[in-house]
Amino acid sequence: MLHLSKEHAERRGNLSPEHARGFDRFRKRLLRFQVEGLLRPSQVAIVVEHLLRLGERERNPANTGNIEDLFCHTLMDTSDAVRAYAQALADSVKVIPMAPQASLWPPLKHLSSQRTYYTVGELTGLSEPDQMLVAHTMVAYGDEEMWQSALEFVHATHSTLSSTAVEQEVSRMAVQSQHLPSSSFVLARAHGITIECSELWHRAGYDNKETDAAQAFYDICAQFETRWANTFINGLIPTDSNWVAWRAEYLRARSRLPSELIYQLSSDTLTNFLEGTLESGKWTDASVAFHGVRCPELLPSAIARIVNQYIAEHVGLHDRPAYEIAMACARTLEPWGVVFENGKATVSSHVPPKASQLKEQFNAAQARLRRSYPVSEGNQ
Repeated sequence: MLHLSKEHAERRGNLSPEHARGFDRFRKRLLRFQVEGLLRPSQVAIVVEHLLRLGERERNPANTGNIEDLFCHTLMDTSDAVRAYAQALADSVKVIPMAPQASLWPPLKHLSSQRTYYTVGELTGLSEPDQMLVAHTMVAYGDEEMWQSALEFVHATHSTLSSTAVEQEVSRMAVQSQHLPSSSFVLARAHGITIECSELWHRAGYDNKETDAAQAFYDICAQFETRWANTFINGLIPTDSNWVAWRAEYLRARSRLPSELIYQLSSDTLTNFLEGTLESGKWTDASVAFHGVRCPELLPSAIARIVNQYIAEHVGLHDRPAYEIAMACARTLEPWGVVFENGKATVSSHVPPKASQLKEQFNAAQARLRRSYPVSEGNQ
């Protein structure tokens, strides 16, 4: 597996330049894990096939580096390849617009109407970008090809498990991957919408008490007030009495979750500004699509603002110290023009070493946005 097969080499050659760069970078790290004994050749082969399929299925190349960081961080931190692959799969379908017929697993449910949503197209109350933010982890595990890939990975890891036990393990992967509550930006867009836990959690082997506790947690998440997101976007934590009461209830419910899911909620934040994520352009993509950035020179400022939002969330939502973010990503952010002063992210006074890459990422992000929402020249 150290060398690409002829078939894989040909398929890699057919990828877009952006997908090919992300593929090469991720594969290089996979091979290093194989040499170090953290991955088997069969596991590497499954992840490589998944990466090729992301390009062939025209998934967002600006997200490849983020799934790389999620996979690699989790593997190094836990030595558990299945948990690492669960993280990678969960963030593999961040495309706008999503296919209306894409299945949601687990399904979503509206707290007030009790209506259950089984496909992306049923989320008519959300814009197409917001559908992606809220539902991408459910779409990932509702995707038959990705579910099959997860089955193959579990079997390659635990070859003595029965087919029933393998299915249960993949269901556990889906359980631990629902990280909607890791971001205030997403929580605000999912206001009133909860995850329907019952069937998936039971398939994963959790008992009624554990399933009820998970449902209670996601129901509390659905009560996050949209106005609080504006405070987090400004790098601050809400202070009003409603927030204090909601946060206390949220943290109590969170403490009853499976440890793997609690880990995912925090690690999703810590991995958001590592090297692969920045190299692939995830935050450039987000800055263009969601924050209206219209020139590459403004990207360091936009990224710094996002970092400060995540610092506030790390404290407010994850009950973790702020310094962990700076420790995790100060080195990787500096080449992109973002530095830390007094615990906050700010723009460097120097021209970023990665300025040319920021421009390339900006142009690619704008091109993707135009493909998603084509407009005539007169309406631009």
